Amino acid sequence: MIRISDALVKLRPGAEWSIDNNSYAELTWLDSEQTKPTEEEVVQKIAELTYQKEVEVYKEQRAREYPPYADQFDQIFHDGIDAWKATILEVKRRYPKQVIEPEVLEERKRQALADLEASRVE
Repeated sequence: MIRISDALVKLRPGAEWSIDNNSYAELTWLDSEQTKPTEEEVVQKIAELTYQKEVEVYKEQRAREYPPYADQFDQIFHDGIDAWKATILEVKRRYPKQVIEPEVLEERKRQALADLEASRVE
């Protein structure tokens, strides 16, 4: 789960602040150099970071499936580069690279703002 603090670090690198209960209402801005991001900026950044994390799951899946380096080197030594490439390509095919789609990202940000507005009405 992406937290407000994750968004703040990305939005205002090096800024000073404190937060309680992962609540924007309980965010105390201590930085005199950078301005406090709006709640809208924060929810949109959380939506972006969440989407980015979802897209990058393939990296974790691949890492779990790749043989340990020692086994890979052993395969290269005994079976050659082509056999090693075939092993690696099989994992890459099973978990294809994903990319952030700009349209999806924008829709996620729009939905985050709509959800924020709806929560303010309640």
